[in-house]
Amino acid sequence: MNSFIMLLSLLASTIASVLVLKKRNNKWLGLISAFCINTLILVVTMWVLYSFDEEVRVFGYGYHFSHFVLIQSIPIITLINFLILKFVKSRRITIKD
Repeated sequence: MNSFIMLLSLLASTIASVLVLKKRNNKWLGLISAFCINTLILVVTMWVLYSFDEEVRVFGYGYHFSHFVLIQSIPIITLINFLILKFVKSRRITIKD
């Protein structure tokens, strides 16, 4: 389940960062948007999964760390987005009258 969530986060952040790159013609802005989307998706899903986990309610917060993999994957997914943005050609989309 965690790998599916990480893949979904990678897909959403890649699409958003490529769109920002094409529209604004700025790779760093695309990378920052990918980082923010990754952080938002992974932190919210970790919080939701952690709040519904019965082991945490029974044994406490210190004994269950399987959902923290989502938080630890944020820099890795951002690095993958950076490598993808490296190969995308940036050109400005203009509207002709």
